[in-house]
Amino acid sequence: MPSLISFLTVLVVAVVIASVVSTLYATALRLWESGQVDRSGDAHLIARTGSVICFSLCVAIVLFTLWLIVPQFH
Repeated sequence: MPSLISFLTVLVVAVVIASVVSTLYATALRLWESGQVDRSGDAHLIARTGSVICFSLCVAIVLFTLWLIVPQFH
């Protein structure tokens, strides 16, 4: 029974983390596209900054999970 609970815990955490990374990446792509310079020359820096923050969070999550997986990093 404890192995089943451990398996379900890992499954739930993996699905949640995958959903979070996918959502952050999709949001970053949408913000990056909306941060383009328009015809009047106005740059949408808030959208571009939000995009960079979302991409940075994706990278941080991936690096943290790699740190958790690879025992030589501990």
